[in-house]
Amino acid sequence: MKNSEAPWQAIPQWRLAWNDLVEGVMAHRVWTTLARIDIRQRYRRSVLGPFWITITMVIFILAIGPLYGHLLGIGSEQFIPYLAMGIITWGLISGVILDGASAFVAAEQLVRTVKLPYTVHILRVLQRNLIIFAHNLLAFVPFMLYLGIRPEWRWLVAIPGVALVMLAALPTAFLLGTLSARFRDLQQIIASVVQLAFFMTPIFWKAELLKERSYFADYNPFHLLLESIRRPIVEGIPPMALYLKIAVLLVILYLAAAIFFVRYRRRLAFWV
Repeated sequence: MKNSEAPWQAIPQWRLAWNDLVEGVMAHRVWTTLARIDIRQRYRRSVLGPFWITITMVIFILAIGPLYGHLLGIGSEQFIPYLAMGIITWGLISGVILDGASAFVAAEQLVRTVKLPYTVHILRVLQRNLIIFAHNLLAFVPFMLYLGIRPEWRWLVAIPGVALVMLAALPTAFLLGTLSARFRDLQQIIASVVQLAFFMTPIFWKAELLKERSYFADYNPFHLLLESIRRPIVEGIPPMALYLKIAVLLVILYLAAAIFFVRYRRRLAFWV
């Protein structure tokens, strides 16, 4: 009797999870408002607000760019734009991962007191980091002016790259956020992994330097997502192989997140 009832018991959970996703996306006014409030609270009483991050990035690139360009034997006019877009894009990727891991824990009060779709808390994190990323893009402007870089039409190809990063961030935040709600120490582990990935991903250096071991970069998911935004601006239109690899990555992430979210969704309120 139990075996015959199991399939029927699984159906409502899939429906509840799907309804959570749909209702969360539809509640765009809620998560956009919460994202703006988060940014205001974070930079309350600050004159420049989130632009402090932008200024810090400019100073960091000015300090590191010429040094690493000289060590790698690459001219500043080529390396600094490469490094600048790498740092700016990494800020988005690392931000959605780290904030996504703490999405449910950080929203503990809302999860326990207000009946909202769990998707709202994830989209709140993504929206917040997307706004900060838009601010940080201004860090590229001084280098454009100094190096005489003019905008080109191919730069528009970076917009789908941003969309791909956000599409990958959604299931990643669900997975890491749920796991971090259950195992609180996991946030520290995730932060360490992201820091390690920062040095293992071609940001300060180019993938061509790996030579016969270039597969470390070719199958590095961080590098794939980073190149979908950086390459159209710095080098040219990305090859189709890059988008195919990202598509495979998205399929894996969404399948894993769907199974995980359906199974553990009901326990989140108790874990936080």
